[in-house]
Amino acid sequence: MTDKKDIWKSRYYLILRTYMTISGLWPYRSLRERCIHFIPTFALCFSILIPQSMYVLIASDINEVIEGLTSALISIAFSWKVMCIMFDKNVKSCLKTIKKDWLSLKTDVERSILQRHVEYGRYLTTSYAVFMHTIQVSYILKPFLLTLLEINTTNSTKTSASKLPFHVEYGVDADQYFYPIAIHCYLAIFAHIFSTIAIDSLYCTLIQHACGMFSIIGHVLEDIGKNNNANFSLNLNKISDDDYKKTLDCLRKHLQVLQFTDLIESTFTKILFVSVNLNVICGSVTGIAMIMNLNKGIHEIAAPLSVYVAQLVHIFLQFWQAQFLLDYSIVPCESICRANWYFTSKRCQKLFLLIMTRTVTPCRITAGKIVTLSIESFGSVLKTMMSYFTMLRSFQ
Repeated sequence: MTDKKDIWKSRYYLILRTYMTISGLWPYRSLRERCIHFIPTFALCFSILIPQSMYVLIASDINEVIEGLTSALISIAFSWKVMCIMFDKNVKSCLKTIKKDWLSLKTDVERSILQRHVEYGRYLTTSYAVFMHTIQVSYILKPFLLTLLEINTTNSTKTSASKLPFHVEYGVDADQYFYPIAIHCYLAIFAHIFSTIAIDSLYCTLIQHACGMFSIIGHVLEDIGKNNNANFSLNLNKISDDDYKKTLDCLRKHLQVLQFTDLIESTFTKILFVSVNLNVICGSVTGIAMIMNLNKGIHEIAAPLSVYVAQLVHIFLQFWQAQFLLDYSIVPCESICRANWYFTSKRCQKLFLLIMTRTVTPCRITAGKIVTLSIESFGSVLKTMMSYFTMLRSFQ
């Protein structure tokens, strides 16, 4: 970290700070500046839901209903996430904890451990941002590709409404008001993409920071007792017991990290509950659309396929990062087992027991306090979605 006193200007948090600022979610901005960015973002995310819902209500073809319903559910999920993060005070508390942890590091080894985890988080957020912007470009290019297909097709029946990124109904002539409608749709896509990158980047950054702190605690605990031998006294004076001081410091840091993970859980549990359920529904509905359009050409399944892949990556990222926290939260216990704990004082060993007792139950990220997010639960979700595909395939 080049400047510990202002970590948010470092390259590690550049993606996070940029996208949260654009979306109006960065808590270190004034309320006025946040509202200037947040109100248009939320308005675009939510307002597009109205014409999407109107289209679902008047659609007569099942394919159109499915595609319109998928877009509407995605808008609901994004609007919900933006609103929750904007009005959640825990976000600023989490960021304050990150800054405090950076300032509390004492050695270069500890800094390098945390930098490694933060760098990995930066890599994840950068890759995720590139992926989401690729999906965004594919939606933006959809009207141009359809126009090219219309030029190359003699009996084309494409209408202006079909050239929009997704199906909407404004109650007016789509051909006459095509450009205002298209601008609204494009701006909604930008708002969706920027807001979801901001929120998911925050999610990854917080979890990777917690994992880094667990790694630092494990590193210090594993080194305790290494310089002692069998002649070490079990009843050392507290003042001269350096191992006790290190263990006590690790205990305090461990309690702070546990509080930090509780903040992450309370911040994202409601968001994840809605997000996971809507993504499962959208994934199933999108799968139905792909199955129904298998015989209609690649241009008919390209849009639902891209939506399906984006939803799969989005939900996998949430479960995968939660698995990181599950794994790293037991690192302090494993480090104590590898340490020379038997060459430490009795009071030091009691602190070891306190730390190990808490790590018996790993830190969890849940969806609505109901489902624990992990790779195993992601497999269950994926299996459920695939079972719907198999069932629908058998009806063809």
